[in-house]
Amino acid sequence: MNRVLINIKGVVQGVGFRPFVYNLAKSLNLKGTVTNTADGVAIDIEGKDITSFIGRLPKEAPPLSEINKIDISTMPFYGHKDFEIVKSRDSGSFTLISSDVSICDDCLKEMLDKGNRRYLYPFINCINCGPRYTITNAVPYDRHNTTMSVFKMCNECESEYNNTSDRRFHAQPNACAVCGPQVEFQISNFKFQTGDATDPIKATIDILKQGGIVAIKGLGGFHIACDAANKDAVERLRERKRKSNKPFALMAPDIKTIKKYCEVSEKEQELLTSNKRPIVLLRKKTAQDNSALLPDSISPNNLYIGFMLPYTPLHYLLFYYPLTPITPNYELSPRLSSASPPECGRVACGDLTPNFLALVMTSGNISEEPIVVSNDEAVSKFSDMVDALLIHNRDIFMRVD
Repeated sequence: MNRVLINIKGVVQGVGFRPFVYNLAKSLNLKGTVTNTADGVAIDIEGKDITSFIGRLPKEAPPLSEINKIDISTMPFYGHKDFEIVKSRDSGSFTLISSDVSICDDCLKEMLDKGNRRYLYPFINCINCGPRYTITNAVPYDRHNTTMSVFKMCNECESEYNNTSDRRFHAQPNACAVCGPQVEFQISNFKFQTGDATDPIKATIDILKQGGIVAIKGLGGFHIACDAANKDAVERLRERKRKSNKPFALMAPDIKTIKKYCEVSEKEQELLTSNKRPIVLLRKKTAQDNSALLPDSISPNNLYIGFMLPYTPLHYLLFYYPLTPITPNYELSPRLSSASPPECGRVACGDLTPNFLALVMTSGNISEEPIVVSNDEAVSKFSDMVDALLIHNRDIFMRVD
């Protein structure tokens, strides 16, 4: 078996599959090509160790991938000189795209490291995390087929993208503060004041701390947010958006905080901390269990509350963005604040004091309508509902509530 053509179907785009194939082939001194197709991934490979390659392929595939089918065809020897990732092919078929993936520990650590060039950058991502499905407008999954196509990578990002040993090797949404998307703050209710509107995330935190309601653009649409511990803010949001007793979903900075308000089983904790970051219905603690209960208006006449953990870089910044300016250790982009973040990772954040114990994060839509995804639509539809907006210029192609 000197040369084979391998066609793989399943969730194999947007999960680091081509870089995985490339590095596996190079480690076995095999030659050929790997490419995304409209069906999945195609591998043309030749060499002495093909049997080992085929055996290891499904066993060592990236954790975010899901292989549904592998077709192998023997081919005449060609004489490839090297192994390379080649331009994707569009055959007009259909393939599965990975769902969006919550920020990984490595990216979170970098974002909160004042010596890192992506310090406090709310769109940090790599091959193991970040947007996928919501930014994809066509297959195969390549940057030019996503809403990131309008952002040309700077030299440093492009170097990472082409570096086979970098975890951003062929990460399609790769970006930084120099070349990537940016956030913007807009105030709509001037009864609320913010000290520095040029720092969008800090301004958003200011408004939320004052009891304001903010529309926040996320991965698949907008959330409407307020401080869940602020009874007046929650009741005002219920009056403006949801007059029924339907519960609000909450986001907390960590598991430790959720356990202050709800009973959390081992299985529920496993769900909460998975990379899908679902909303999990949890049983409320009673007044005897906890003296600092959340306002009743969050989940009226209900024994349960829906909680989730942060899943985007921006979510983590809302909870842990520093409010005291400190000069960073590198030359900062003028579009970023010079504040210093707490030294924490996903687990260590539980030992710090977050800006909020919990935020209401309810769907950004008008009753019975789809979730809002565009900035202009948000400004138009939320004018009577929110006091401010935190928007960004990375378009959402596929809305996900």
